[in-house]
Parts: sequence; C-alpha cells; structure tokens
Amino acid sequence: MEIVHIAAGDYPKYESLLLQRDQLKKEALQYRRAYIREFGELINQVFEKKIACIALKKSISFCQLAKNQGRKPDIKAMNEYVAQEMTEYRNQLSDMVKEFNSTQNDSTISPIDAKEIKAIYRKIARQLHPDMSPVIQEHPELAELWEQASIAYKCNDLKTLRETDFLVQQALSQLGVSEAPIVVPDIAEKIAALEQEIQKIITTEPYSYKLILDDKDEMADRRTAYETELLQYTEYEKQLQQQLDLLTQ
Repeated sequence: MEIVHIAAGDYPKYESLLLQRDQLKKEALQYRRAYIREFGELINQVFEKKIACIALKKSISFCQLAKNQGRKPDIKAMNEYVAQEMTEYRNQLSDMVKEFNSTQNDSTISPIDAKEIKAIYRKIARQLHPDMSPVIQEHPELAELWEQASIAYKCNDLKTLRETDFLVQQALSQLGVSEAPIVVPDIAEKIAALEQEIQKIITTEPYSYKLILDDKDEMADRRTAYETELLQYTEYEKQLQQQLDLLTQ
C-alpha cells in the first residue's frame, strides 16, 4: 500500500526543502565532476609537483641534520624515510587520478530522462527518506533499497532507479505498510536548518563551480592559473633539487 503524507501545517514546506536540498547536492556533485573533467589533469600535475617539492624538502632536512651532526648523509636511509613520509600524499594523488579518470566516462542524459529520474526519486523519497518517513526505522530491510535509490539518483542511472522503484513498491506491499500522517518533531527548527544548509550549498564549492563552468572567460582564467602554478612548482622543484645535490655530494 502506498504511503500517503497528509499535507498539513509546515510539513509541505519541510518536504519541499528536503527534496530541494537533495537535488542541489546532486547538482553540486555533477558540477564537481564537470570541473574535474575540465581541470583534473592540471590539478593532478600541480599536486604531483607539490609532492615532489615536499619530498625534496624532507630530504634536505634529513641531510642537513646529518651534516650538523658531522655525519655523511645516509642516502638509502634518507630515501626510505622520505618514502614512508610521503605515503599519504601518494595515496591522495592516486585517489585524485582515479576520480579524474572516472569523469571521462560521464555521459549526458536527455531532458526527458532527467525529468523521469527526478519524478521517480521524489516518489521513493516520499516513501523511504529517513527524514520524511519512519518506515525505514520500522523496517530496516528497506534501508538497502533507499541507499540503492540514492546512488542511482546521484549517478543519473535511470535503469537502476526504475528497477529500484519496482522493488520498493513490491516491498511496501508485502510489508503491508499502512497509510498514516507523518509527524515531524521540532519541524520549525528543522526547516530553519534546511534553509541554512541549502544556502551554504549554493554559495560554496563545488556548487559554485557552476559560475566558472558557464563562463568561457572564467574557464580560461582558471586554466591559466593552474598552468602558472604548475610552472612555479616546476621551477621550485629544480631549486630544491640543486640544494639536495649540494648536500649529497
């Protein structure tokens, strides 16, 4: 049986804000992926140079300490120390590269599909959203379906969303979920919190990337900024390498 929410008091506004918040979060994710698709390669190159500079500075400090103690720098020990110190940075770079590569497979969807995705998600959200309905708390087996729907919605996966919708309706029917009004405690405070969250989303990154992605001049300026930063770190790396060469001679 389909859950029916009774529109009374502040509830319609609360529900509308929840759905708007989720939509904005999805758009923010899409803007982030579009931004990384455009600039990810340059961003990763800059970060890789930063890592190289950090590693050289650690090597220089290691050698300088040995010199100050009247010892010849142990190059093998230095390399092992620096490699260990740089593990977290290397892992971070690896994650960045994977994310950039994944954006190359992103595809656009038609307005018709986008409309259907939005409609199906809103339908499931009204039935299973943890902030709208207690049904997940009462029937934990529905939590997996809600997670599946949320992921499909964010990824614009219409096929999976359709299949999930069918499974949700089937599960609700089998569980015999009854129609009932939804009571939201402290709804005024929750509405205020949602309004603040929405304002933060639309005024910060990654949602604000939209302003750059929609402006050719901004895109060009951002690319120039990354290219300039890459050149600066490349030059800095050369200077640090010269210092290290002097210490290890």
